[in-house]
Amino acid sequence: MLDKDKVEKNEREMHESFCEKARELIMQEEQFRKPEGTQLVGFESEVALDTKHLEVSELEATRDAIIHEVGESADIELGAGQIEVRTPPFDILAEEGFRQLLTVYRNEFAKVCHAAHKRNTQIMRVGANPFLPIKDTPRTSKPKYTQVPDFYNTHRGCHVDTHIGLGNTQINIGFAEVVSLFQSFQINIEARSFRDAIDKMNRSFVVAPYLLALSGNARYLNCIDTHLNDMRMMAWEKSHDTRMQDVRVLSWERSFDMRSNEDVRNGKLLRIGLPERYFEDMKDYLVRAGQFPFILHNPEATLQIAIGMTWLDTRVKFIGDACVVELRILPTQPSIEEEVALMFFYIGWLVDAQIRGEKLLPINFVRENRLSAMMYGVHRPMWFMSDANECEQLQAFEGITREIERAWRGLRHLGLDQLFHAGLLHLTPALTSPSDRLGKILAHDGECIPAERMRQALKEAMMLF
Repeated sequence: MLDKDKVEKNEREMHESFCEKARELIMQEEQFRKPEGTQLVGFESEVALDTKHLEVSELEATRDAIIHEVGESADIELGAGQIEVRTPPFDILAEEGFRQLLTVYRNEFAKVCHAAHKRNTQIMRVGANPFLPIKDTPRTSKPKYTQVPDFYNTHRGCHVDTHIGLGNTQINIGFAEVVSLFQSFQINIEARSFRDAIDKMNRSFVVAPYLLALSGNARYLNCIDTHLNDMRMMAWEKSHDTRMQDVRVLSWERSFDMRSNEDVRNGKLLRIGLPERYFEDMKDYLVRAGQFPFILHNPEATLQIAIGMTWLDTRVKFIGDACVVELRILPTQPSIEEEVALMFFYIGWLVDAQIRGEKLLPINFVRENRLSAMMYGVHRPMWFMSDANECEQLQAFEGITREIERAWRGLRHLGLDQLFHAGLLHLTPALTSPSDRLGKILAHDGECIPAERMRQALKEAMMLF
């Protein structure tokens, strides 16, 4: 354990190094410019191991053996029972580019399933692992996966209400390691410039709640029904809230991210979720990323560490000479087809919004949409921008259907509308979210579900392979 003086010295060194590297990056903007006519896209999707036939002590070794067999397309994550499956970037505007991306993604996931089955283990495509414990969840035994959660457990504000749930049973998620139970699906899009990256990121904050309303897949934790469409970001924000102000709340629905305008002006920030305002430019984004504790000490990697721990719904990251916008808020879906449909919705919507120069929805309306999507999915009204660039509140079904039509226009502009046609079948709002579908299967089982019944339901919902 480092003493206080050493910790403060390390943080100063990290901050100074970050400022220097951020300035250098801004000065290298030209090398990140890309021509029109290409669009590189890649996927990252996290899956979880079912622990039915495993002792907790065997979890990490089994996971590591699966990753070793699959190769470089699979990697570790925070949870000892998590596997990240990723693709290289493909130019989806090139001939056969999208089909190559999809083929690689399917093949790599099939390898993971095959390697798991050889070890008498199944794979779950679900946003929240319902089987592992919430407290002392087994984590990957690497320094960053132990030090970072421990920091937030130590520094969490005493005012934070760490209970979630809309039903009679409230779940205490006041342990930073709880995020190791959550699996996400991340879409990476190469931007053409710093300006394009910031514009895409800001617009991504707007569209993310619509996507999440359709894709919520994190309802059950500890085999208990929270009745939430997707709890992941909510649990992350609560378990990692180190702001020290005294927060007074009137109801559970408002018991997280209760920053007033004064709080925002005074710099009381969360590094998680939705920013307090849209970003002005790349410098503005980097300044915010450098305001939070680095926790880890590696002055040569300060930029990577700061961006790696920028846990916003969307972030910009830098890979070689590529400036990449990463949509992070979506949970892993039951099928690859559903994830691909979300990708088409997202990319087409961005293209259409940029072509039309659509005004950004006021951030406070985005915040309302985000909370509604996490809690209720498509079952509550949401805010949208009309064709006349006016804010209007519509039933989610109606508004999201219109946003899908706008995405179709964007894809038609790219020449990808025929590929989207099949995907649209997986995204029709009437189908609701994976959480709704799983909840319907378990509707008569009460709030506390026996583990074997949960496995049966996951298989029926095609989330357990």
